[in-house]
Amino acid sequence: IIDSSNHKYNVPDKDVTYAMPCPNSVGKAAKLYEDLCRAQESPLETIQDELDVSPDLVQMAWEEAVEDETHNLTPAEFVELVHAHTPSAMEKYLAWKLLQSEMSHVFFKEIKDKGRVVSFKAKTKKSVDAAKDVFCRQHVDDTESQ
Repeated sequence: IIDSSNHKYNVPDKDVTYAMPCPNSVGKAAKLYEDLCRAQESPLETIQDELDVSPDLVQMAWEEAVEDETHNLTPAEFVELVHAHTPSAMEKYLAWKLLQSEMSHVFFKEIKDKGRVVSFKAKTKKSVDAAKDVFCRQHVDDTESQ
């Protein structure tokens, strides 16, 4: 990693949660940084709104992804699949956060490379059915206890 003062730092891959290229212009880099900071604190509902993705669209993406057992889905491919356009850097980050959510873990499992989550693999139908059952029971129990 090289900071704005041109100091170099060695950071092991497993310690990097997410990486994206920085724009060349200072203004664009500052805007991206502000957007990233705001997105890091965003609840799942806000991420879904910003991406215009419902749980039904996550399931639809899973249905497409499960057909190709050898392929892992990246956040960019997820956005392309549900919206048919090339995603911006922030859309990729938001999709990455969405795919790491509890709801998305019903359908996808994380694929790591050197400790970093790089893509998501569609779970089998049997695994999804079981995960849906557990997810629904947990959230019904949460609602009833309030």
